[in-house]
Order: sequence, then structure tokens, then C-alpha cells
Amino acid sequence: MVNQYKRIFEIKTIKYTIIFCSFIVFNPFRASSQITIYPVQNFSFGTFYQGNGGTVNISASGERSATGDIILMNTSAPGSQAIFDIQAPAGSIISLSTPDATLTGSNGGTMTLHISNTDPASPFNTTAVPPNLTRIQVAGILSSGNRTSSPPGVYQGSFSITFNQQ
Repeated sequence: MVNQYKRIFEIKTIKYTIIFCSFIVFNPFRASSQITIYPVQNFSFGTFYQGNGGTVNISASGERSATGDIILMNTSAPGSQAIFDIQAPAGSIISLSTPDATLTGSNGGTMTLHISNTDPASPFNTTAVPPNLTRIQVAGILSSGNRTSSPPGVYQGSFSITFNQQ
């Protein structure tokens, strides 16, 4: 009998692209109203065994869980949320938008990354007065298919994130 959980996955690198977008309502903002984004920490979904598929979830606080036929491995890098620091005028309303991203495996196959929520929840008001920063933690869901569509290996990819300032 073949052990169905013999397949190991490691998500090694997930890069990101930050896109800035500002909306002007009635009066144009002064140059001081622009935002600056500082990446602090990237996603890590850790190492896991896969049976017939499921998801690996990283909450905005960094807690990792799984659904479906996924068994999480407790390794030295168990997983982490993405974290960004934002410098913007106090009271700015910031919202995020992100399309799903496809990660490709070293042995072929793909997995899908979906940004699920943020802390603080988007949209949010910045409260820090520059040069102080507002921290945002981003949760994600990694969807793994069956052994054919998501074979074991190291998966890498990138995602885009748009910060909208209102």
C-alpha cells in the first residue's frame, strides 16, 4: 500500500509587485499626501504533505492551518503572513486590491495564491503621523490541486498588490 501523504511541498519564494493608485475626489492632494510602502515580510506557507489537494491558510496574525487532504509539517519555518509598513498622512483611507496569483512548481504544476483579508481590515484609516508608519498584515490562501496538477516540489511566483489612497 502506498502512503498517500508521501509528497512534500515547500513554498520557497513568493515575490510581490506593489502598485500605487491614488484617487482624487474634489481637490487634488498635495505632494505630502502620497503614500510610501515598505515591505517587511513576505508570505511563507511552510512545508506540507499533500494527498488529493486542499488549502494552506495563513491568517493575518501568522497562524497556519489546512483544509482538505493537506498535512502541515512543523519545520523551522512553519509559515508567515505578508507584512507591509505604510507611510501616509494620518487619516488617509487606504484600500487594497489583489488579483489571484499562480505559483509554478519546480517539477511542473501550479498552485493558486489568494489574498483573503488584512489586519487592519481593508479599507482602513491610517493613524500614524509621518514619519511614523502604519503596519498592515496580509492573510493568504494557497490552493493545492491533486498530484497531477500540483506535483511535489518547490513552488515560486509573485503577486501584485495595489494600495489605493483616498
